[in-house]
Amino acid sequence: MTSPHLDRLAPRIFGIETEYGILAVGPHGTPTTDADTAGRALFAEVLNQTQSTSVFLENGGRLYLDVGSHPEYATAECQDLSDILAQDRAGAEILRDMAAEASTRLSADLGTPTQVHLFKNNLDSAGNSCGCHENYLLYRSGKFRDLVESLVAFLVTRQIVTGSGALLKIKGETKFCLSGRAFQIDDTVSAATTSTRPLVNTRDEPHADAKLYRRLHVIVGDSNVLETPTRFKIATMNLLLGALEAGVDFTDLALASPIAALQEISQAWPHKGLFLELADGSRRTALEIQKAFWERLSGAFEATALGADYHEVLRQWGDWLEALECGELERLVGVLDWPTKRSLLEGLRSRQGLEWSDPKLARLDLAYHDLVAGLRLEERGLARRLSDPAAVTAAKTAPPDNTRALLRGELIGKAQEQRVDLQVDWTHLRLPESGLGTVTLSDPFATKSEEVAKLMGTMETV
Repeated sequence: MTSPHLDRLAPRIFGIETEYGILAVGPHGTPTTDADTAGRALFAEVLNQTQSTSVFLENGGRLYLDVGSHPEYATAECQDLSDILAQDRAGAEILRDMAAEASTRLSADLGTPTQVHLFKNNLDSAGNSCGCHENYLLYRSGKFRDLVESLVAFLVTRQIVTGSGALLKIKGETKFCLSGRAFQIDDTVSAATTSTRPLVNTRDEPHADAKLYRRLHVIVGDSNVLETPTRFKIATMNLLLGALEAGVDFTDLALASPIAALQEISQAWPHKGLFLELADGSRRTALEIQKAFWERLSGAFEATALGADYHEVLRQWGDWLEALECGELERLVGVLDWPTKRSLLEGLRSRQGLEWSDPKLARLDLAYHDLVAGLRLEERGLARRLSDPAAVTAAKTAPPDNTRALLRGELIGKAQEQRVDLQVDWTHLRLPESGLGTVTLSDPFATKSEEVAKLMGTMETV
């Protein structure tokens, strides 16, 4: 199938929400307290300052303690790939610093040395589910259900690139699987949030002008430790959404049984023998389906002024698929998560003659995701870093400058400086002492607002 050539990629807002596992342990690795106590210790300073465990930060993002004592960080609204990487990493580093403070606090309270660990993965040490959700702005002009249905095959098969790898017990046997998230998904598309966990949540909550926009909420993705798969997820989804909104057809790639395929792909490597049945009765491997998406998107955007980072993602995608097709996983070590983790686990397994079920491998699997005392692959020269360290440091306090996060972040920063009470969420800003009403930021692309300027001005006199 030939793709039309698109002359532009429509502007889009995107963001990432990441839940982290938490564990407090003593000198010998024994838990010193439960997750609830560790979570409260982690947010003790936030609670002391704001009387809440859910706060918006001056960088435009949101930090909160979610159900089950999972710390969660949601990035500010971003338009650029460099911003989403900086924002995502800034959130991880903010939480890592909070964990160090919580360790000191718990050590004093419990009377024993305690370290709080945070895990950027999809299953914590107790086996509880942790999500990594992607959010994308959609334009109301398209047929939402048709667009979402066209995403399913891509989201099911992209784990061969974006999976973070996991040791999972399946039917009594411990296996290395590509995705830690695949077995937590039980539906394709649904508006439910508790009774079922779909690939895409369709609840219509745009956090913007509902006449113009929708929000696509993707919840099937793994939490990635390495930055290259994180950038890949956002970049390729942005390209795919742009292509779908422009009318590019991917319906011939629809899967007959998406959830079964999601779990089958995760368990099977190499994939050459795993043929997935498509809705039209034909059969393709996950690699072939990903290659079809890559070819069409590369063709559609070949002559488009995307920026160097998008063209690099498209080039890398093709290289990675070639490496997978040839079985040359060593080319992907330090670049993609699951081949990197598999290499580390295989190294330990072969050196010590271990079975996949050995606790030593389970500990290494978990350590791969540990923000506090993990493997530090980048520092050891074993993984590629994309984000600029200075940009990450800046992103801890500064929002992106091309979305409404700039307005929110500046107002939050000023309110903190002036010690003024501020009520804020993604779309609303209110200074109760100002005498002014609530300001609604319905345009996620807006970076200037007379109403916000008036709110800023009142803080000089309140």
